[in-house]
Amino acid sequence: MKNNIEEQLILSVFPKTVKEQAAVAARLKPSSYLAKRLDLRGKTVLSFGDSPNGYSECALSLYRTAYGWQLGVHIADVAEYVCEGSPLDIEARRRRASVHNGFVNVDMLPEAIAREICNLAPSDDKLALSVLLDIAPNGALISVKFEESVLRVAERCIYNEIDQFGLAQDTSSVLMLRDKYQPYVPILADMYELAALFCSARLKRGAIDCPVFRRKFERDANGNPISFTLESEPDARAMVREIGYFAAEAIGKYMYENGLPCIFVGQSSLNNKATEYLCSLLNIEKCDCDEKCLTSEILKQAKGTHYYEFVCEAVQLGMPRAEFSTAPIYNSHCASDKVVSFVRPATRYTDLLTQRALKISIAASGNPKNINLNRQRTIINDAVKEANNAEEFVYTTNHRFFSLTAINYLEHSSQKIFEGFPLFRKEDGSIPVYLCCGTLAYINENDAKGYEFEFGTSAQFELISIDPENDKVIVKPAVK
Repeated sequence: MKNNIEEQLILSVFPKTVKEQAAVAARLKPSSYLAKRLDLRGKTVLSFGDSPNGYSECALSLYRTAYGWQLGVHIADVAEYVCEGSPLDIEARRRRASVHNGFVNVDMLPEAIAREICNLAPSDDKLALSVLLDIAPNGALISVKFEESVLRVAERCIYNEIDQFGLAQDTSSVLMLRDKYQPYVPILADMYELAALFCSARLKRGAIDCPVFRRKFERDANGNPISFTLESEPDARAMVREIGYFAAEAIGKYMYENGLPCIFVGQSSLNNKATEYLCSLLNIEKCDCDEKCLTSEILKQAKGTHYYEFVCEAVQLGMPRAEFSTAPIYNSHCASDKVVSFVRPATRYTDLLTQRALKISIAASGNPKNINLNRQRTIINDAVKEANNAEEFVYTTNHRFFSLTAINYLEHSSQKIFEGFPLFRKEDGSIPVYLCCGTLAYINENDAKGYEFEFGTSAQFELISIDPENDKVIVKPAVK
């Protein structure tokens, strides 16, 4: 782990040739591409994010048609600026993915590309690869096509602002948002309606429905976390993610059926130990149903209980990391085996490869015999191992960052008693405890003797010691 982190820290500085090539790419004008691209600048295209100052590689459009809707998923055309085999491409492949948390901060591409020319920000003309999905009134896919386009994002929509605007009535804060969002209310309403149809169909197939709960830490003057609240994600974020699931599956099926080389992304369900624990917690008999559907059933049964947040987080933490393959691979989030990752070509190399394959298909649409996919197929086959290594690194560093933040909170909190869920008794007699602040702790063998606990019941624990170097937290049951 340490060597991987040191390698990533070294990668924080781009070679001179890469920075020079990025600067040249940044000077290219989208207007020079108009003659060869679909002009979508007259269409209302919206990007989404957590804050006004963030950046977006993906934007959405939605229009009602005679047959239902046309959904547009517009991805920054990174491949237009990062040519295969160029210094930029070689460096991006070496880095594999962008990683940003308080533990590691590394970009896959220089800022001039990732955060400027390939940032789908409002008001500026941008090059994009547009996925146009024709959808029936019941949410079924009619057709899918791809276009190289030029667009201009109308507005960057902030998740919390959309939720606030939709729920509150005539408050001062809503009045401030009215000018910003009122022109897009019909489109946003249609997006929510369509996302609900997608979600319903996905869940009927046995996909998981697992809301994301995030800890918001309050920090002191020195930046140390001293308290936290557990917050559910904005409805608007869930809506955008649902649309993303649908598009990822539609594109995956298209590429598979047309023989286009691509990398499928999958994520299996919980392991047996996790499902057994959660079934016991919820008093569910572990039935003979498909293991792929058991996680979904656990989440369904947990909804409405007082430990729903804990179950959702246990599922999020217990799910194995995503895996990549050139063959179809089951994805429990979509209950499908033909799902591709494609919306982040500036921050994930697998997505950049998918974009290149689609652009090759677009260029040869007039004569399919002109498609030579052998080189692209070889590159994608070689990239699978690197993609899995990158995913493992991102997964590991993110979990370590969250754990270190929770441990830092334990160190600086004024209290010594913390709430948590005892998990099970290990063979050595110790008991792992998941503390609600977001890290794992342990009751040692001596303190665990005679301690009885019930599944699904939180308890109070006294902090004994912390070893941040080894992420080791020792607690004991608090005296009532």
